[in-house]
Amino acid sequence: MDIYCKPDCGNSPKRELVKQLTQYFAAYDLEKAMQFMATDVVWTLVGDIPIQGKEAFKSALEEMGTNKTKELTIHGIVTHGKEAAVHGEMLIEDDNRFGFSDFYEFTSAKASTVKSIRSYVVPIHQI
Repeated sequence: MDIYCKPDCGNSPKRELVKQLTQYFAAYDLEKAMQFMATDVVWTLVGDIPIQGKEAFKSALEEMGTNKTKELTIHGIVTHGKEAAVHGEMLIEDDNRFGFSDFYEFTSAKASTVKSIRSYVVPIHQI
């Protein structure tokens, strides 16, 4: 998988964590990603029913993992306190492209454990 992301100053551990999580999810490296999820994590893929719990979240991602990501572009990451947001684009193996935004809530401002994720995913049609 090719990964594109603007370099940053490297002074934000939470920003780096969100970047890593985005890469883990895009690569379906669930063992690494799940290390950072709270047991009672809630994932809301906007438009679907929220998924509650770490095991249910992992199962949902495994079901989606049949069409691998070829290219991940991260346009930006913003963090503040116990919240973070990332947005970008993914090109998957079937040559469909999607725009995404993920909004993270951590258990505290200093924690690396994810309490909830709200994801927006939209297809990008080539003109």
